[in-house]
Amino acid sequence: MAAYIEGKVQKGIGESSNTVKEQMPFFKKCFPEVTCCKAATINILLEKPLVVLSPDFTTEPLPWHPAFKMVKGGEVFKFLRIKLQIDGFEEVKAWIYKAQFSPYQDNPYYIEVLAPKINFTGTPKCKITVLGNCNEGYVVMGESKRNSAS
Repeated sequence: MAAYIEGKVQKGIGESSNTVKEQMPFFKKCFPEVTCCKAATINILLEKPLVVLSPDFTTEPLPWHPAFKMVKGGEVFKFLRIKLQIDGFEEVKAWIYKAQFSPYQDNPYYIEVLAPKINFTGTPKCKITVLGNCNEGYVVMGESKRNSAS
């Protein structure tokens, strides 16, 4: 059963326009369906948390940047097929993009999305449609204190 989650586009730090451009040649070889997307992510703050336990596709470690060739052979990326509708624009095919070393990796309210170019400005409201099997539940985010030896 599909799930619909509303959210709001967020201003990013602009780094993805560089990194995704470097990653696209690797994606073209292993997951070519995302190569129709703009080489940048759309950052979305969701109204409800989303935890992806089983993505549609997971890459092998990709050595897309020289630093990652030395660290574990590369970075792993996960993709989930969705539909994205930004206010004022038609719904498009899109993909949630989960980069292993993303600073947003552990925030269930924040997603990065790859999509074809959409000429929106600012931080419009949006809606994603998750196409896979979905269940609603609770997301527990503890204090994450380290256990220090005395």
